[in-house]
Amino acid sequence: MKKVFTLVIVMLVALTSSKVFAQSSDYKKFSLGIGLEGALPVSGFSSVYSVGGGATLRAAIGLDKSSAVTLTSGVIVFAPKSGIGAGLKAQVNIPVKAGYRYMFSDNFYGIGEAGITFAKIYASNGQGGSISATGSEFTYAPGVGLLLGGFDVSLRYEGYSSSGFLGARVGFNF
Repeated sequence: MKKVFTLVIVMLVALTSSKVFAQSSDYKKFSLGIGLEGALPVSGFSSVYSVGGGATLRAAIGLDKSSAVTLTSGVIVFAPKSGIGAGLKAQVNIPVKAGYRYMFSDNFYGIGEAGITFAKIYASNGQGGSISATGSEFTYAPGVGLLLGGFDVSLRYEGYSSSGFLGARVGFNF
């Protein structure tokens, strides 16, 4: 996992180093956005979970008019399908991702992020209480979005090693 983080950092430095020295003042250098998330499980997730939702914070550090480094984190909760055994209650994911956003036009952008997701799964212990298990996994998330003033709407695939989900985010940037 340490090698993955080192690789992500090296990629971010390589992508942004040429842009740092070519700064101009006609772009927003920093923005912070809050968003509501919707998630539709696919791959391995879809056999266990039906839907997910949550909230995220995204910081964008502008490098020039068309590019920015992003940092995203939040909470996304997945509800299990009915009839799943072992009293499964929910899975709570906390992604921590860094990435790069490129503006293709004034409003349309592409974004790629990578990082780690911390997950906690809750289940019934069969005696009126609950038990939980935790873990973490490498996460990657390519997507596209639309910026309309302060509003940010985006679609992405957020993947793990053996599963993932289609995500939609509606947010507002300050």
